[in-house]
Amino acid sequence: TLQTAKTHHLLKEHVHLPSVQRLRGGGCDDSNPALFFKIGISAILESALMLGVIFASFKLSEMYPSIPSVFNLPLLELISSFAVIFASSLFGSIVDGGLNVASNQVLSPDVVPGNPDWYAKLVKPSWNPPGWLFPIMWLIVSKPTQLCAVSRILKFGVSKLEGDSTATFPIGILAVYCSHLALGDAWNKVFFGLQCTGRGAAVITVFFGLLLASTYLFYTVDNLAGYYMLPTCGWVAVATALNWNIYSNNKD
Repeated sequence: TLQTAKTHHLLKEHVHLPSVQRLRGGGCDDSNPALFFKIGISAILESALMLGVIFASFKLSEMYPSIPSVFNLPLLELISSFAVIFASSLFGSIVDGGLNVASNQVLSPDVVPGNPDWYAKLVKPSWNPPGWLFPIMWLIVSKPTQLCAVSRILKFGVSKLEGDSTATFPIGILAVYCSHLALGDAWNKVFFGLQCTGRGAAVITVFFGLLLASTYLFYTVDNLAGYYMLPTCGWVAVATALNWNIYSNNKD
Protein backbone atom coordinates (compact mmCIF):
# COMPACT_ATOMS: atom_id res chain seq x y z
CA THR A 1 0.00 0.00 0.00
CA LEU A 2 0.95 3.66 -0.28
CA GLN A 3 1.25 3.99 3.49
CA THR A 4 3.53 0.97 3.68
CA ALA A 5 5.74 2.37 0.92
CA LYS A 6 6.04 5.70 2.76
CA THR A 7 6.91 3.92 6.00
CA HIS A 8 9.57 1.84 4.25
CA HIS A 9 11.04 4.98 2.69
CA LEU A 10 11.22 6.75 6.05
CA LEU A 11 12.84 3.75 7.69
CA LYS A 12 15.36 3.55 4.90
CA GLU A 13 16.29 7.21 5.37
CA HIS A 14 16.58 6.67 9.10
CA VAL A 15 18.88 3.68 8.65
CA HIS A 16 21.22 5.63 6.39
CA LEU A 17 21.35 8.74 8.58
CA PRO A 18 24.31 7.59 10.73
CA SER A 19 26.44 6.99 7.62
CA VAL A 20 25.73 10.52 6.45
CA GLN A 21 26.77 11.81 9.86
CA ARG A 22 29.99 9.81 9.69
CA LEU A 23 30.79 11.32 6.32
CA ARG A 24 30.74 14.71 7.99
CA GLY A 25 32.60 13.52 11.04
CA GLY A 26 29.57 13.66 13.33
CA GLY A 27 28.80 9.95 13.64
CA CYS A 28 31.39 9.42 16.36
CA ASP A 29 30.73 10.07 20.03
CA ASP A 30 33.74 12.22 20.84
CA SER A 31 32.85 12.44 24.53
CA ASN A 32 33.13 8.72 25.28
CA PRO A 33 36.12 8.28 27.66
CA ALA A 34 36.42 4.53 27.04
CA LEU A 35 38.22 4.99 23.73
CA PHE A 36 40.73 7.42 25.23
CA PHE A 37 41.53 4.84 27.91
CA LYS A 38 42.13 2.17 25.26
CA ILE A 39 44.23 4.60 23.22
CA GLY A 40 46.35 5.41 26.26
CA ILE A 41 46.99 1.77 27.16
CA SER A 42 47.78 0.88 23.56
CA ALA A 43 50.17 3.83 23.18
CA ILE A 44 52.00 2.98 26.40
CA LEU A 45 52.48 -0.64 25.36
CA GLU A 46 53.52 0.29 21.83
CA SER A 47 56.05 2.87 23.01
CA ALA A 48 57.46 0.36 25.53
CA LEU A 49 57.84 -2.23 22.77
CA MET A 50 59.65 0.20 20.46
CA LEU A 51 61.88 1.42 23.27
CA GLY A 52 62.67 -2.19 24.15
CA VAL A 53 63.78 -2.93 20.58
CA ILE A 54 66.20 0.01 20.57
CA PHE A 55 67.42 -0.87 24.07
CA ALA A 56 68.04 -4.49 23.04
CA SER A 57 70.12 -3.37 20.06
CA PHE A 58 72.06 -1.04 22.37
CA LYS A 59 72.89 -3.87 24.77
CA LEU A 60 73.75 -6.32 21.99
CA SER A 61 76.11 -3.78 20.49
CA GLU A 62 77.81 -3.54 23.89
CA MET A 63 78.07 -7.31 24.21
CA TYR A 64 79.42 -7.75 20.70
CA PRO A 65 81.68 -4.78 19.90
CA SER A 66 82.83 -6.52 16.72
CA ILE A 67 79.48 -5.69 15.10
CA PRO A 68 80.22 -3.26 12.25
CA SER A 69 79.25 0.37 12.46
CA VAL A 70 77.66 2.65 9.90
CA PHE A 71 78.26 6.40 10.22
CA ASN A 72 79.96 5.68 13.57
CA LEU A 73 76.80 4.01 14.90
CA PRO A 74 76.59 0.23 15.55
CA LEU A 75 74.68 -1.43 12.75
CA LEU A 76 72.15 -3.05 15.10
CA GLU A 77 71.23 0.31 16.61
CA LEU A 78 70.82 1.81 13.17
CA ILE A 79 68.58 -1.06 12.03
CA SER A 80 66.42 -0.92 15.16
CA SER A 81 66.05 2.85 14.86
CA PHE A 82 65.07 2.49 11.21
CA ALA A 83 62.45 -0.14 12.06
CA VAL A 84 60.95 1.94 14.87
CA ILE A 85 60.80 5.15 12.84
CA PHE A 86 59.68 3.80 9.47
CA ALA A 87 57.50 0.92 10.69
CA SER A 88 56.07 2.08 14.00
CA SER A 89 52.57 1.03 12.89
CA LEU A 90 53.77 -2.58 12.81
CA PHE A 91 54.55 -2.35 16.51
CA GLY A 92 51.08 -0.92 17.01
CA SER A 93 49.63 -3.87 15.10
CA ILE A 94 51.41 -6.29 17.41
CA VAL A 95 50.04 -4.49 20.44
CA ASP A 96 46.54 -4.32 19.01
CA GLY A 97 46.65 -7.98 18.08
CA GLY A 98 45.93 -7.40 14.42
CA LEU A 99 46.59 -5.34 11.34
CA ASN A 100 46.49 -1.58 11.92
CA VAL A 101 43.49 -0.35 9.91
CA ALA A 102 45.15 2.99 9.25
CA SER A 103 48.72 1.89 8.51
CA ASN A 104 48.55 3.15 4.92
CA GLN A 105 47.04 6.54 5.64
CA VAL A 106 50.37 8.38 5.59
CA LEU A 107 50.71 7.29 1.95
CA SER A 108 47.09 7.52 0.83
CA PRO A 109 45.25 10.12 2.90
CA ASP A 110 42.31 10.15 0.47
CA VAL A 111 41.69 6.39 0.78
CA VAL A 112 39.82 5.29 3.90
CA PRO A 113 39.15 1.58 4.60
CA GLY A 114 35.43 0.87 4.76
CA ASN A 115 34.30 4.27 3.52
CA PRO A 116 36.44 5.67 0.70
CA ASP A 117 34.34 8.81 0.39
CA TRP A 118 34.62 9.92 4.01
CA TYR A 119 37.76 12.05 3.91
CA ALA A 120 37.08 13.37 0.41
CA LYS A 121 33.63 14.65 1.44
CA LEU A 122 34.78 16.43 4.58
CA VAL A 123 34.73 20.22 4.48
CA LYS A 124 38.39 21.27 4.46
CA PRO A 125 40.12 24.67 4.41
CA SER A 126 41.56 26.22 1.26
CA TRP A 127 45.10 25.54 2.52
CA ASN A 128 44.49 21.78 2.82
CA PRO A 129 47.69 20.08 1.55
CA PRO A 130 47.28 18.09 -1.70
CA GLY A 131 47.35 14.31 -1.42
CA TRP A 132 50.65 13.93 -3.29
CA LEU A 133 52.45 15.98 -0.64
CA PHE A 134 51.86 13.46 2.16
CA PRO A 135 54.29 10.71 1.00
CA ILE A 136 56.91 13.33 0.15
CA MET A 137 56.77 14.90 3.59
CA TRP A 138 56.61 11.64 5.54
CA LEU A 139 58.97 9.36 3.59
CA ILE A 140 61.43 11.80 2.06
CA VAL A 141 61.56 14.60 4.64
CA SER A 142 60.17 13.66 8.06
CA LYS A 143 61.22 10.03 8.55
CA PRO A 144 64.83 10.36 7.30
CA THR A 145 65.46 13.47 9.39
CA GLN A 146 64.06 11.70 12.45
CA LEU A 147 66.44 8.81 11.79
CA CYS A 148 69.33 11.29 11.69
CA ALA A 149 68.15 12.81 14.97
CA VAL A 150 67.79 9.49 16.81
CA SER A 151 71.13 8.31 15.46
CA ARG A 152 72.82 11.36 16.94
CA ILE A 153 71.11 10.78 20.29
CA LEU A 154 72.37 7.19 20.36
CA LYS A 155 75.81 8.42 19.32
CA PHE A 156 76.24 11.49 21.51
CA GLY A 157 73.54 11.11 24.16
CA VAL A 158 75.58 8.74 26.30
CA SER A 159 78.60 10.92 26.99
CA LYS A 160 76.70 14.21 27.12
CA LEU A 161 74.02 12.89 29.43
CA GLU A 162 76.47 11.32 31.87
CA GLY A 163 79.43 13.63 31.48
CA ASP A 164 81.75 10.72 30.73
CA SER A 165 82.08 7.74 28.38
CA THR A 166 79.98 5.37 30.50
CA ALA A 167 77.60 3.43 28.29
CA THR A 168 74.27 4.48 29.76
CA PHE A 169 71.18 4.18 27.57
CA PRO A 170 69.32 7.53 27.23
CA ILE A 171 66.06 5.89 28.22
CA GLY A 172 64.16 9.01 29.30
CA ILE A 173 64.62 10.96 26.11
CA LEU A 174 63.92 8.00 23.84
CA ALA A 175 60.88 7.04 25.93
CA VAL A 176 59.34 10.43 25.18
CA TYR A 177 60.25 10.04 21.52
CA CYS A 178 58.73 6.55 21.24
CA SER A 179 55.60 7.80 23.01
CA HIS A 180 55.17 10.47 20.35
CA LEU A 181 55.45 7.82 17.64
CA ALA A 182 52.85 5.64 19.37
CA LEU A 183 50.41 8.53 19.63
CA GLY A 184 50.97 9.31 15.97
CA ASP A 185 49.83 5.79 15.15
CA ALA A 186 46.90 6.18 17.53
CA TRP A 187 45.84 9.34 15.71
CA ASN A 188 45.82 7.48 12.39
CA LYS A 189 43.56 4.83 13.91
CA VAL A 190 41.17 7.32 15.47
CA PHE A 191 40.97 9.88 12.68
CA PHE A 192 41.17 7.70 9.57
CA GLY A 193 40.20 4.29 10.95
CA LEU A 194 37.32 5.26 13.26
CA GLN A 195 36.64 8.50 11.37
CA CYS A 196 36.38 10.51 14.59
CA THR A 197 37.42 14.10 13.95
CA GLY A 198 36.94 15.32 17.53
CA ARG A 199 38.83 12.50 19.20
CA GLY A 200 41.43 12.78 16.48
CA ALA A 201 41.93 16.46 17.29
CA ALA A 202 42.47 15.62 20.95
CA VAL A 203 44.94 12.82 20.19
CA ILE A 204 46.96 14.79 17.64
CA THR A 205 47.27 17.69 20.09
CA VAL A 206 48.91 15.43 22.68
CA PHE A 207 50.94 13.82 19.89
CA PHE A 208 52.20 17.26 18.82
CA GLY A 209 53.03 18.17 22.41
CA LEU A 210 55.18 15.06 22.86
CA LEU A 211 56.87 15.78 19.53
CA LEU A 212 57.81 19.27 20.72
CA ALA A 213 59.05 17.80 24.01
CA SER A 214 61.17 15.27 22.10
CA THR A 215 62.62 18.02 19.94
CA TYR A 216 63.58 20.08 22.99
CA LEU A 217 65.13 17.09 24.78
CA PHE A 218 67.06 16.15 21.65
CA TYR A 219 68.33 19.73 21.38
CA THR A 220 69.61 19.66 24.98
CA VAL A 221 71.73 16.63 24.10
CA ASP A 222 72.83 17.61 20.61
CA ASN A 223 71.85 20.82 18.83
CA LEU A 224 71.83 19.22 15.40
CA ALA A 225 69.59 16.39 16.61
CA GLY A 226 67.05 18.99 17.68
CA TYR A 227 67.28 20.79 14.35
CA TYR A 228 66.68 17.51 12.52
CA MET A 229 63.30 17.27 14.27
CA LEU A 230 62.09 20.66 13.04
CA PRO A 231 60.70 19.47 9.65
CA THR A 232 58.49 16.98 11.46
CA CYS A 233 57.38 19.66 13.92
CA GLY A 234 56.35 21.92 11.05
CA TRP A 235 54.44 19.18 9.25
CA VAL A 236 52.62 17.96 12.35
CA ALA A 237 51.74 21.57 13.20
CA VAL A 238 49.96 21.78 9.84
CA ALA A 239 48.24 18.43 10.45
CA THR A 240 47.10 19.54 13.91
CA ALA A 241 45.65 22.78 12.61
CA LEU A 242 43.98 20.89 9.76
CA ASN A 243 42.39 18.35 12.11
CA TRP A 244 40.96 21.05 14.35
CA ASN A 245 39.68 22.96 11.32
CA ILE A 246 38.00 19.83 9.96
CA TYR A 247 36.43 19.13 13.34
CA SER A 248 35.15 22.68 13.61
CA ASN A 249 33.69 22.75 10.09
CA ASN A 250 32.17 19.25 10.07
CA LYS A 251 30.23 19.15 13.31
CA ASP A 252 26.51 18.50 13.02
